[in-house]
Amino acid sequence: MAIVPHEERLTARELEVLEVLAEGLSNKAIAARLQISEHTVKFHVSSIFAKLGAENRTDAVRRGVRGGLITL
Repeated sequence: MAIVPHEERLTARELEVLEVLAEGLSNKAIAARLQISEHTVKFHVSSIFAKLGAENRTDAVRRGVRGGLITL
């Protein structure tokens, strides 16, 4: 797996969403936790997938952990 290029690094909010995603929460629960709309969560999750080259939530978390972006 490639390291995330500098220009494709996650924003601070995307990292926050990824950390909560790692807890297995739904978009609705993530939105409540971070006090943002569910639509915004969906936007961030989509951006995380694109930047990490992930196919799904589990893959995004795995790539985030392996890339040193988050810890479990």
